[in-house]
Amino acid sequence: MLERALEAVERGPARAVGLRGEPGIGKSRLLAELASRAEERGHLVLEGRATELERDLPYALLIDAFDRQLATDPPRRLDDEHLAQLAAVLPAVAGMPGVEAAASPDGRHHVARAIRGLLELLAAPRPVTVLLDDVQWADPASADVVALLLHRPPPTRVLLGLATRAGRAPDLEAALEVAVRNGSADVLDVGPLSRRAADGLLPSLRRAARERLYLESGGNPFYLDALARAAGSDPRRGVATGMVGVPRAVRAALAGEVGVLPGHMREVLEGAAVAGDPFEPELAGAAVGLSETAVLSALDELLAADLIRPTDQPRRFRFRHPLVRRAVYEGTAGGSRLAAHARAAEALAARGATAAQRAHHAERAARPGDMDAVNLLAEAAEETATRAPATAAGWYGSALRLLPDGPEHDERRLALLRAQADAFTAANRAVDGRDALRRALSLLPTEPVVERTETIVALAHLEVWIVNPDEANHLLTEARSALGPGAPREFATLTLELAHERESSGDYEAVETLAEEARAAAQEAGDQVLEAAALVRAADAAAMRLRGIDEAALAGAEGLLDRAERLVTSLPDEALADHLETLLWLATAQLYADRSAGPTARRGIRLARESGHGFLATAFVALLGYVAEWSGDLEQAQKSAEEAVESALVSGNATIMYWGSQLSAWVALAEGRASDAVTDAELAVEATGSRSPSSAGWTLADAHLASGEARKALEILDESGWVDPGLPPSDRLRALEVVVRAHLALDRTDDAAEWAARAPDEAGGRQTGTFGAISSLIEAQLLLARGDSKKAAGTALRGAEAAHEVGAPLWEGRCRTVAGEALAAEGKSDEALAELRRAADDLDARGAAGYRDAALRILRRLGERPRPAPAQPAAADQAGGLAVLTPREREVAALVAEGRTNRQIGAQLHLSEKTIEKHVSSAMGKLGVSSRTGIARLVERETTGLGS
Repeated sequence: MLERALEAVERGPARAVGLRGEPGIGKSRLLAELASRAEERGHLVLEGRATELERDLPYALLIDAFDRQLATDPPRRLDDEHLAQLAAVLPAVAGMPGVEAAASPDGRHHVARAIRGLLELLAAPRPVTVLLDDVQWADPASADVVALLLHRPPPTRVLLGLATRAGRAPDLEAALEVAVRNGSADVLDVGPLSRRAADGLLPSLRRAARERLYLESGGNPFYLDALARAAGSDPRRGVATGMVGVPRAVRAALAGEVGVLPGHMREVLEGAAVAGDPFEPELAGAAVGLSETAVLSALDELLAADLIRPTDQPRRFRFRHPLVRRAVYEGTAGGSRLAAHARAAEALAARGATAAQRAHHAERAARPGDMDAVNLLAEAAEETATRAPATAAGWYGSALRLLPDGPEHDERRLALLRAQADAFTAANRAVDGRDALRRALSLLPTEPVVERTETIVALAHLEVWIVNPDEANHLLTEARSALGPGAPREFATLTLELAHERESSGDYEAVETLAEEARAAAQEAGDQVLEAAALVRAADAAAMRLRGIDEAALAGAEGLLDRAERLVTSLPDEALADHLETLLWLATAQLYADRSAGPTARRGIRLARESGHGFLATAFVALLGYVAEWSGDLEQAQKSAEEAVESALVSGNATIMYWGSQLSAWVALAEGRASDAVTDAELAVEATGSRSPSSAGWTLADAHLASGEARKALEILDESGWVDPGLPPSDRLRALEVVVRAHLALDRTDDAAEWAARAPDEAGGRQTGTFGAISSLIEAQLLLARGDSKKAAGTALRGAEAAHEVGAPLWEGRCRTVAGEALAAEGKSDEALAELRRAADDLDARGAAGYRDAALRILRRLGERPRPAPAQPAAADQAGGLAVLTPREREVAALVAEGRTNRQIGAQLHLSEKTIEKHVSSAMGKLGVSSRTGIARLVERETTGLGS
């Protein structure tokens, strides 16, 4: 299997292999063999191993895997953004001159992108094999990055090998299984040796002894080796360890192997077990108070005894096996171990190590009441909170455990609890975050009102997140009732959060009422930020309630949004920095109202990144993706969707997963990747569950309709409850278009007409822009099906003009396609051809092959054989070579030049083979060449600088 993986990755694209099994079964030995064979084939091999006793060191596994290579070969050709992300986690990159580490607000998925970019760079000259051992002990931040690499591997020749104990790393194993289903990974469950194979390891023992040891070891090679080493000695000597899952005889054998060591060797080994794995002799000696000379002398003897082994780094050694280290560590007297950790922490401090690097030892050595340790752990948690929130939450918890009791420390306890809650939330442990805030609230007196209000609002927000709205409602209602008349700002804050809770339940009438109460209180307090937030909430709720043609209601909603836009725009950045959800609500309201949401979303991204609000930064990125899809920039929309999905994979935020996967489905539909659209839409449906109405249902129906499954699409629409008034009017209208199209596909014209009649109501009275375009498209498709081609053509063209006016090219192209079909049915061939050619060209320029192909099919029926217009051979040169191609065509051309087949290119770019064929054909036409070889020559000429 490993040989096949090596061969496959050399052809591309990336692959992963997973080795699972119990400790000692041979996973590490198999990884070592894979490393050897990869090196023989000319691969660059990078190796890292997680260790059980250092799971709280952020990005330790990635540092172990990449830092040695980058120290000798700095990745200078990486772009600045990727270098900044790597510098935040890898010491070798942080030490590069001129590189400044990023203070990423949501670091893990950005780090994964940087690692992916690094692997692309490293794999340019030769394949890369990355081997990660004992990933069940990976620190949470490294585990998140590895999971993301499995989710979206580097688009190049990279083999990722993982070894883990079965069932001990469920999230990573789940990601690996998904990769197996997607065809990009293989998994091997490593089993025990046969009796015959085991006998081959024990040639010097008699048959009866071999049989006894085989039975005791269960065929596990490491256990067999440990028992064989102990066969000539008394395995009961030494201290028994508590290694869970390891047979008692093996534990006794390991303890015996260590127990028979002379005192000076045992002491150095104990220092090494505390220092880490791998360890440096200096730190091991410092941990037990021995001189360098004594340590080096003992190391020679430990190497000879095969208890430790050298690594490929100078002055760094590893234990023969993690279980050996565990036996030594657990066999060390408790007091000695605590003292060793304390000395290790002091040695690291003397070296100038960061708080995060020292916290691991300080946490184990400190006693309750040690305020220096409390301060160090809090500092370490603050250092790592944005990059490794799960680790930070643990260190905040340790600081709380060490903090003395007594009211004089309550202020510090409250600060630690609030910080821990934030870290838990960022690590997708909302229930733990909720519990931390409940503890904080129990410590707060009735006064001061400000701090209590802030804590209640944060707690209620988490209650809504974990689908406990009743508790949030009770908490907020009780807090509002307890406020006196002199706290309008706090009243406004609580009321806005109560509006948020009501919105999560789809009660927009209550939201509008509460928003107005909050606005009045904010005006009384003179707080323009809260007033703006209330206006935005009110505008959003008013828009969501629009149904039917009610000019007064529409004017009221538009007026509220106008006022909200003016007030928010007038506020300085510093005023909004702690109220970024106001910008998020405003951008969402603008998007749903067919207004330009881009400036608001871009401002939100900038402020979120400057202020370290990671979740909100990703939310704004997702919103910008929807803006890009609306304006026809599918490439940017897909990038935003991928970032949102990757962020959601590590944060566990279902809302962001829904936004990202649904957007990805919309892009796939536009690009003609129906099967990908189904997969993405299913993810969106899974993310929303049954918590609230969403657009995922009709998106999934649209994906099945694009796959030719009209009946399935209608079934999904019936099940999804798309008519729920909790959906915004724009989504209700888009869903209605899918319903009508599905009925028409089944020749159910009367049913389609019944649904089409609802368009004005579902649009909430809006008749311009994309609302007008979609409404016209619905009506035109129905008219065409009924044979009224003349009226259908006029209606479709009216829709195209409405879309053109607001810059919505995808809707414009779809309307022009229906107009062309109607004009053709009316006998106006020239006009039909003009509209269809325009639609096909415009949609093709956007990469919207899925919508373009509808126009091409009609053109073919009219006798045309459309294909991209061939360019003169000199045209490519005159236009700047490959610049005549679209970004996607240039990407495909580069892979063609590497000798990839259409199937390989499609697998790498996640596109169908048919779509790749179309891109290749289009590129040949534009470049004026007649073969793939011609494309390759032009690419080579440009990349070698000969094009000029």
